[in-house]
Amino acid sequence: MSIRVYRSDLYKTWHRDLSVKDKRVVDARIDIVRSFNVLSNYKQLDKECALYEFKWNSGLRVYFALLSDRDGRFILLLIGGNKNTQANDIVTAKKIILRAIAGVKNKGEKDE
Repeated sequence: MSIRVYRSDLYKTWHRDLSVKDKRVVDARIDIVRSFNVLSNYKQLDKECALYEFKWNSGLRVYFALLSDRDGRFILLLIGGNKNTQANDIVTAKKIILRAIAGVKNKGEKDE
C-alpha cells in the first residue's frame, strides 16, 4: 500500500513559487515516498507532533508530518523553505500540525 500525500495551503503556495528545477527535485522525492512507500534522507525534528524534514544540498527544506489513520500511513506536507528561513519554518510547521491534531481530536469528541 502506498503512502498518501496531502498538502497544506502554505505548502501549495511555497511550491507554486519554486523554479521549475526545484519543483522537479522536490516532486521526485515526494513521488518516491508515495509510489514506493520509502522514506529516505529525512530527519525527525519533533516527536510530539511527528514533525520531520526533507532537505537538499541546495538548502531547500520541506517540513512534513508522518501520520496514520484507519486507512494507513500518510504524509501531510506542511511548509517548504530554505536554510535562511529554517527557524521560522519549523515554528510554522509545528503550529500547522498541532492545529490539525487538535481539530481531529475535537471532531472525535463531537462525534461521540
